[in-house]
Amino acid sequence: MNAMNAVVFAALGSVMEILPRLFPSWFPPTGSDQSSTRALWLAVMGALQMALGAGFIVRCHLVPAIFRIFTHGSATEQGALALPSARVVTGR
Repeated sequence: MNAMNAVVFAALGSVMEILPRLFPSWFPPTGSDQSSTRALWLAVMGALQMALGAGFIVRCHLVPAIFRIFTHGSATEQGALALPSARVVTGR
């Protein structure tokens, strides 16, 4: 899977989540509690697809970026923003 596949995978999952809300007549109630098995299936599969797509993006792009930010050398190693040594301030 690449990043574009993951984005499309998550977008398809969100469409699966929204579809029963946009067209409720396509999903007639079949259960004793007036729930639709089709709508529940699309909700579960849509959430799963969004989680897999978002998980791939986080694992392959966000985690390495955060790792690079935190493992980047400190300011004293690069010579930028070197602070002077501390001085003792005495009262008069």
